Parts: sequence; structure tokens; C-alpha cells
Amino acid sequence: MLIKSFSDRDAFYRFLKEKVGVFFKEADSRAFEGVFHVVYFEEKNLNPSVIFECARKSCVSVFNNEDKYALCGSESNIKDFCSCIVKEKRELAFKILENLINYRRKSFKLQYNGKILPLGIKTAVMGILNVTPDSFSDGGLYMDVSQAVKRGIQMAQEGAEIIDIGGESTRPGSERIDAEEELRRILPVLKELRKELSNVWISIDTYKAKVAEVCLEEGADMINDISGGTFDEHMFDVIAKYNCPYVLGHTKGRPEEWKSMYITYEDVVEELINYFQERIQKLKEKNYKGDIIIDPCIGFGKLPEHNIEILKRFRELKIFGRPLLVGVSRKSFIGLIIEGLLRKKTEPWERLYGSLGALAYPVIEGANIVRVHDVKETKEFLALLDTVRTYGEF
Repeated sequence: MLIKSFSDRDAFYRFLKEKVGVFFKEADSRAFEGVFHVVYFEEKNLNPSVIFECARKSCVSVFNNEDKYALCGSESNIKDFCSCIVKEKRELAFKILENLINYRRKSFKLQYNGKILPLGIKTAVMGILNVTPDSFSDGGLYMDVSQAVKRGIQMAQEGAEIIDIGGESTRPGSERIDAEEELRRILPVLKELRKELSNVWISIDTYKAKVAEVCLEEGADMINDISGGTFDEHMFDVIAKYNCPYVLGHTKGRPEEWKSMYITYEDVVEELINYFQERIQKLKEKNYKGDIIIDPCIGFGKLPEHNIEILKRFRELKIFGRPLLVGVSRKSFIGLIIEGLLRKKTEPWERLYGSLGALAYPVIEGANIVRVHDVKETKEFLALLDTVRTYGEF
């Protein structure tokens, strides 16, 4: 006897066809019956009797308290529920169906500047290149242009698909710099790396619209914005103008405030999802046609328990049907866990194994890009993790 659970219909289809011996047409048509979901939503002015009646007809369990609902059932039954309720609540039915389609999407493709980056089978590595004097882990190491370029080339040789250049530290308590100083640090490195690494994606880690625009003109391929356009109201205008891939980050508060700020969330993942929905809509209103990458920004205005919950529930971010990025490399919450469980204090550069452990679960749960300091070691780690994760799926 076996007891099995399936996270997607393709895996259940293969099980029906190969293990049970169900004819492939029947297996294909009924594959959604083996994937179980809980769909939570809040809907005002909704007659609960309509929900309960459609749930009964479609064999879906429903839980309700005031305007809050939870539907539980196979994906096939939830689709039947949507077919039933569509006459009464068309928008709700289509929203549920759209989110289910988004949720099961497994592969993506970034395109820009003549480059293509497929995501899904392999987890892409974004190598961190900080040209700052005060970053928490490698501040001051690559202030010299030649050293920074050498490090960028080394990361590309080690297998990084993306090099992420940052000219301003966003560690807790760090001070802000103006766009001119940030460009002074970034541009020489960007120009040299663009000459040396024509086929490698170069990302710019900035929340400033002016920095983003100048760097895109100089050949950058991607903008990585921890603020999701909230620190500079002109950022979305620049992103929409160039239609470049955009890492849409979430940050509560600002780096200079975090040490004294009271940080709280009622439901951290739900707040993230509501935030991303609002920011994506605003970017669409700018007629943006590029690729949005979602980054919950671990540690940015979040306590250690918030970081752990986001990693644990990372799959829920798949609801957008967009590539997901996770960055945990060498972060302080890893040091706190190691110290708490192993009674061992660590410096940021001593947290390689903890960093690999922290990124493993979100990669299994749907992260497509990992942002790291240690490229070589991460590539080896992902070679095995990706092989197990995608075995029999592609």
C-alpha cells in the first residue's frame, strides 16, 4: 500500500497512467481530481446560501464566518464550483480560475536585449556584486573597479546567469546616498562588465528612477528594486519606458528606520500578496509590457519569524503566475537560528551552509531565481536539488 499526495496535475496524470494503468485520455481528463486545494477569499455582499449550494453540488467543503470563506476540494471540484457560481458571481468565479492557472505554472522565459533566460527546469543564480563601503557582508571589498569587474567575471565563470550590481547599502541602519554618488560607484563597473560579459544578464540593484534609467541606457538588462516603486514615484515610468525585466520587491519601512521601528504583520504572506497585487496593477496602468519578478525581500522590514513564515509559505506567492526570486544569503536571521540551536556565533561570511539550507525549501516550493554571494557552492547545491525537484516532470 502507498499513501501519496500530489502538488500538480501532471504528477497525478503520470501516476494514473504509469502506476494504475489508466488509459491516457481518461488520465488526462481526470488529472485535476488528484490535486487538493484550499481557496481562501473575503467577499462582502455575498449570499452564503449561494456558496453553500454550489459547494454541495460540486462536492467542495466550505467554511464561512461573516465575509470570509474557505473552499476545500480537488482542483476538478473547485472548477465545478466556479462553473456553478459563475451566473451569480462571475468576477469571483473567473478570479478563482485565473489564480488556479497561475498557481500551477512551472516555467517562464525572460527576454530582453537579445538575451533569453528560461526558468523552471533550472533555478537561475543571481550573483551579488556590492560596490559599496558599508554592505553587511562584503562592504568595501569591491570598491575598486578592477576588483569589482574581476569578481563579476568570476561569478559568471562559476555559473551565475545574472550579476546584480548594487551601489547603495540597504542593511538596517544604513544611510541613504544620492543618485549621483550611486552612479559614480556603479557605472564604471557596469560599463566594463558589459564589455566582458555580453551574454550574461546584468541587473542593477536600485530604487532610484534616475539610476535605473542611466544604467539601462548603458546596457543593463534588469532592475532590482527592493521598494517596488514606493521609494521613488518615477521608477514605474522608467520601467514602463524600457519594458525591461523588473524585480518587484517588498519593503516595510526604510532601512534607516528598521532598528527603531516596531515591525508587525497580522498575516505576513497575505499582506505581501495584497501589496504585490496593488503594485502590479499600478505598473500595468503604465502600459508596462515586460517581465515582473516577485521578490518578498527576506529581512527587509521583517522580523526573523516573518522571514521563516515567508519561506515556509513561499508556494502561496505562485498565485501571480510570475517568476519568483528569493534572497537569503548570509542574512542575520540565519545567524540567529544557528546561534539559538547550535550555540555558535557566526559572521555573515561564515553562513554558507545556513544560507543553502534556507534557500532549499523556497526553491522546492517555487522560487525560480536565488540571489547569493557564494555562486560556485550554490550552483553545485542546486544541481542536485533541481535534479530531484524536477525528476520526471519535464
